[in-house]
Amino acid sequence: MFEVLIRLCRQPDEEVSQRELADDLTLTSSGITRLIDRMEEAGLVGRVPSPEDRRSVLVEPTEHGHTVFLRAVAVHSQVVERYFVAPLARDDYARLTSALGEIHQALREG
Repeated sequence: MFEVLIRLCRQPDEEVSQRELADDLTLTSSGITRLIDRMEEAGLVGRVPSPEDRRSVLVEPTEHGHTVFLRAVAVHSQVVERYFVAPLARDDYARLTSALGEIHQALREG
């Protein structure tokens, strides 16, 4: 659910279909449908018909979903700080972030 909220909340007003979510999260159509069903029941997201393609359904975060996302990001940041940043010496942290940047760039290039 956190990954779905990240995807939906990272660019406000972006239209994201269930199919795009499934592709982004490497889920099957039925897998994303079940996940979005649970998130909708929890009040985190809503489904709306696509204005451009009536066969497509868009998924939007609700106000509650945004609130939950912001709380989850705060907790996630604390966990990352505690286990991945704090234990490292400054030089090691610089090497880690540099290496992660290189990996990210390689993944983007593909």
